[in-house]
Amino acid sequence: MMIKQNFHLVRFLEDVGYDGSRHFDAHAYRSSQYEDVKEFARGCMRSYLVFKEKAAQFNADAEIQALLAEINADDGSYAYLSAGYSKAAADRLKATDFDRAGMGARNLPYERLDQLTFDVLLGVR
Repeated sequence: MMIKQNFHLVRFLEDVGYDGSRHFDAHAYRSSQYEDVKEFARGCMRSYLVFKEKAAQFNADAEIQALLAEINADDGSYAYLSAGYSKAAADRLKATDFDRAGMGARNLPYERLDQLTFDVLLGVR
C-alpha cells in the first residue's frame, strides 16, 4: 500500500470539498470469498476515514503549514499563469529569462515536510 500517496490523495479530496463518491480503486485478494470482500470494502472505508482525520491534523499543524508557506512562497511574478492557458501567457513564459542560480539557491525544506508527514501518519506527532 502506498500510504503517503493515499494520504495526500485523501487530503486533496477533502481540502477541495470533493462531493463525489470516496473510495480506493483497489480489490480484495483473488482468493477472497464474499464475506472477505465485504471486509475488504469496510477496511478501505476505514482507511479513508483515518486518512481524513490525519489530513485535518496535518492542516492544523503550525510547523507543517509554515513549511508549506516557505515552499510555496511566490513573489507574484508568475501570477499571470494561474488564470488558465492563453497564447499570450505561453509566449510571455517562453520569453522569461529565469534566474536559475537564484531559483536553485532557494531553500525548499521538502525533507523536513516529508518527515513531519510521516510522523503524523504514524501518530507520533
